[in-house]
Amino acid sequence: MTSEPDFSELERAIGYKFKDPALLERALTTKSYSNEMRHINPECKDQDGLRTLGDAVLKTVLCDHLMTMGYCTKGEITEVKSTLENGVFLAQIGEGFHLEQNIRVGEGSFEQKHQEEPHVLSETIEALVAAIYLDRNYESAKSAVVNWYEPYWARFDKKE
Repeated sequence: MTSEPDFSELERAIGYKFKDPALLERALTTKSYSNEMRHINPECKDQDGLRTLGDAVLKTVLCDHLMTMGYCTKGEITEVKSTLENGVFLAQIGEGFHLEQNIRVGEGSFEQKHQEEPHVLSETIEALVAAIYLDRNYESAKSAVVNWYEPYWARFDKKE
């Protein structure tokens, strides 16, 4: 019998404790891992759908927060949001959480994982946003995301 994975350090790093740890586990599970595990556990779910939802929630949170920072035109919001949501930026946030230590990748993808690590990290951040949203609500996801970006908000202060 396998024990449940311990994600307590990751939960501390991201500043969010999951009510449903299965959502966190799914957010950390790549399609390659899920495909390899299906013969052992047919119910092994991957982050694929969560990434799509997380991308949408992330965009909403960023727009919402940028408006509170004084950005009010579509052009201004879009310009800054595109920087904040790009893969390199998201991967940087993931590295800060040591997310790479928790992502579940299939054996066949081990070499590929290291070559594409920023991409894997950014997609996992999106999946985490969705997992938090589904675990509680939009406000919880917003709070987490705004906190994750805390070291970067000053760069985007709107100077009047």
